[in-house]
Amino acid sequence: MALALFLFTASAVAAAETETQHWISALDRQLVTRRGDWTEDRFRYGAVDHLHSVAGGAALEVKFSGCAIAVRLGGQQIPAYGRASTGRLNFSVDGGTRGRLDCLDAPREVVLARGLAPGAHRLRIEHATHGQMAGCRVEGFWIWSEPRGELTFTVSGEKNGYLVDLRTVVRQRGEPIRSTLSRNWLTGRCGLAGLPPGEDYSLEVQAAGWKPSRIDAITILPGRATALGPLFLLRDESTVLHRFRFPALNRAAIRRPGESFRARFLGFDAVIDRVELTRRVGPAVISRRLPFQEDRAAAYYYDREVVAELPADLPPGVYDLSVAVTGGRRTGVCRSPRSVHVIERYPVDPVLVTFGHLDTSGQYQAEYLRRLVSISNVIAPDLVLNSNAVNPAYISGAMSGLEAPYLINFGNHQFPGHEAWYGDPVNLLDLGPDLCVLNFGHPWHADRTRAAALLASRADRGTKIIHAFEANAPLALLDRHAVSMIHDAHGTGVKVADLGSTPTRRIGKSNAASFRVVRFQQGRVKSCTYDGHPTAPYPLPREAASPLRVTFSAPNDGARRSLVATITNDYVESFPRGRLTFVMPAGRYRTTHGEIEQTIDSDDGRYSVVTVRIDIPARQQVRARVEPDRG
Repeated sequence: MALALFLFTASAVAAAETETQHWISALDRQLVTRRGDWTEDRFRYGAVDHLHSVAGGAALEVKFSGCAIAVRLGGQQIPAYGRASTGRLNFSVDGGTRGRLDCLDAPREVVLARGLAPGAHRLRIEHATHGQMAGCRVEGFWIWSEPRGELTFTVSGEKNGYLVDLRTVVRQRGEPIRSTLSRNWLTGRCGLAGLPPGEDYSLEVQAAGWKPSRIDAITILPGRATALGPLFLLRDESTVLHRFRFPALNRAAIRRPGESFRARFLGFDAVIDRVELTRRVGPAVISRRLPFQEDRAAAYYYDREVVAELPADLPPGVYDLSVAVTGGRRTGVCRSPRSVHVIERYPVDPVLVTFGHLDTSGQYQAEYLRRLVSISNVIAPDLVLNSNAVNPAYISGAMSGLEAPYLINFGNHQFPGHEAWYGDPVNLLDLGPDLCVLNFGHPWHADRTRAAALLASRADRGTKIIHAFEANAPLALLDRHAVSMIHDAHGTGVKVADLGSTPTRRIGKSNAASFRVVRFQQGRVKSCTYDGHPTAPYPLPREAASPLRVTFSAPNDGARRSLVATITNDYVESFPRGRLTFVMPAGRYRTTHGEIEQTIDSDDGRYSVVTVRIDIPARQQVRARVEPDRG
């Protein structure tokens, strides 16, 4: 996670050029000559530009000086977007050394020639079709003037059909040497070329939504490939629903302390031992056992249902819900991560953060989504809306750090099976007695019976919101149910507009490198644009530091009794009552700026989680120090 913080440039290669190593982009027209039909491409917010061809005989000729050269291929297309690259690449160096690689099977980096004589050389690499197999994507070429080694390995994992690519981090004696995107999802093969020979290397693979995996004590030999054993990634528990119906991701229970909620799970005929909430903030674990009563009339076959009560002194936060049962082979724990949101009070004038169509299909796009999550945590909205999503496995991982409830729907590039994470595409979320949000993840020509029934069941709510895939809901539906706002991320028309007679404020996605902050007042949208513009959202470039960001004077890991957080706000808009979360050694604390909203002690008594609310002025930095309260 820490390494991801410096990955704001377009480079997916992230290896420093030196006197003995340099990179040639496939788009470099001075060193790379194109023959035949090539297209410059950077499909769906991939990490780098590359050249794409499906034409037989299309070739690239590369002028270079060095003793070795490797090609770096672009990532394979996923089914949600089109056909994968299945062509072949025939290559030769100086008309002599020849070879072939199959894009269908090859890792992202492949050494084409090594042991070349010093001086200038020319590589020719030509795309060849075979039968109906065609297509190649080339990012560029690595050149070395001294012997280097390489790593080869395969990666698979739980929910393997959703595992597209990953970030590989190579370290030597703890120091980062290389950080890059790897993996051909069709085969799981990975390759890292051009590593300096040496010992004490380690390899870590990271994918949002999966637990990282690491191999230590690796030796890199010059002029050779070091083949590692296969790696298998386990899903992160924060993304795994286990034997639970509700509450769950996309259908959370949002309650105040002292209130109750229903939970339905696969308890079979076992004894229900306990119902528990658990919140994790870094090393701090905060948990509570809940009083509960089973609703025996609601039980059916595998399913059991309880009504659980929240203690009056339960600290606000996002909690995992678990139910322990005992009964032969059914003994175990039913888990629903991040499914209970405890809030101090229900919002009167809610604040939302919205975005959509981010094309979060793999790791690089998930790293951008994590940045949006970090910004949202600072803004501290009441709800986050993510529309027209793609790959639920990566999204659930990227959003697992969000400190607010959220709703998500999937649209025209969805991975089938997202319901395993996020449930029925049509559902309704209550946020207190006066606000409800209908989540509608279908085009509006689909059956709307359930949507209409859900809205009708909340006729007494003063503020109704529709979180949609597209915005062309029938005006009669919007007017009949007095819908205040409809959010979408796919379609045409003016992105901020009033619809119907209510009127309903349409708030749409303008582009895939931005977000909106929506503020309500008396049940109506008060503001939803940036800097007073009629329609513009808040810009968030994919390849630059976030305009709203937080840095800490030291790791925020509970080891220090004094810690400074610096918030940098490059936006021309201010953010009232932003939120900072500090993990400190157990104790009483004060803050130099803002106000301490709450202090929660961990179960083991070792840590205090301190939440600070602070006004963030436009175009300024603001610092808050949390330190022991000696008063």
